[in-house]
Amino acid sequence: MGRPTKPVDASARPRLRALAAYLRQLKEEAHATYTALSERTGPTHSPGYRGASTLSQAARGTHLPPLETVLAYARAAGDPGSRAVQQREATARRLWKAAAIEKARPHLAGRGLRTRQIRTPASLGQALTRLRVRAGQLSYSAIERATDAAGHRVPRSTAHLTLGGKVLPSREQLTALLKAFDVTVADAVAWQAVRDRIEYRLQPPAPPRRWGEYVCADADPAVQEYLERRERDEEIKRRTGQIHPDETYEDYEERMRERAYRQAADAWLYEDYDEPEDSHEPEDEAERQARAAEQTTFRPQLKAMAERVTLTRRDADHA
Repeated sequence: MGRPTKPVDASARPRLRALAAYLRQLKEEAHATYTALSERTGPTHSPGYRGASTLSQAARGTHLPPLETVLAYARAAGDPGSRAVQQREATARRLWKAAAIEKARPHLAGRGLRTRQIRTPASLGQALTRLRVRAGQLSYSAIERATDAAGHRVPRSTAHLTLGGKVLPSREQLTALLKAFDVTVADAVAWQAVRDRIEYRLQPPAPPRRWGEYVCADADPAVQEYLERRERDEEIKRRTGQIHPDETYEDYEERMRERAYRQAADAWLYEDYDEPEDSHEPEDEAERQARAAEQTTFRPQLKAMAERVTLTRRDADHA
């Protein structure tokens, strides 16, 4: 009789515990030892072979095992080719993906770049890296196999250069990468548009046109420099907390304009009023108190009038 299996560590992440519990359930239903399951994964030197210790560690729940190990475990726990094994593989894949997303969640803190903010191969590589993390931090070997199964193999070196922002992938390579990262077909269309926009920006500038002909403003180096400087400014302000997580850069600029307008209005409302230059008669205490009381009463009324005018103009602008 083998040693009793230790329970899953209670301090492990919930979805990782669920995956380990499911693997242990498959072993109990198969009534087999880890050695027997290892023999079912294939010959010792075959690519799909998994040792008994590897299968045991996968069901321990201390760390996230590779997806290939989990699938080999599920196949070894049933009759090869049966419908039940296919269902076990689908369930194991779903649980592994949930555990992988749970593990990658700390690395996904903050908001990623919007598709309209991606203008260079480097920013595209950052966005694809974020998708890779959400898909379970696939290794480059796993990416190569997944893209090969998708119909267009992306070598490990090419995937490394693409995710590192060194090269711009082709449309076929990007389609295969997105499919490997579990991106839906509808979202893949938007990513292809991003890739085409970057390719257009990387093209050499067209020769100068004659007077009166149309010229694209985005091709102007000054416009590109302004957009890149604006993007860097937005990134700095988001990191320092000046831009709220739920607002865009345009919302931040509008908020700053309204704030400056209110400060200017308050400064104008509460400024000290000077006496006329031709008035040289001394002012007694009673007159000063009366003037101070008049200003105290007048300033709130003037501020309320200014706020009503501001709201009316803002409603008219939005209309």
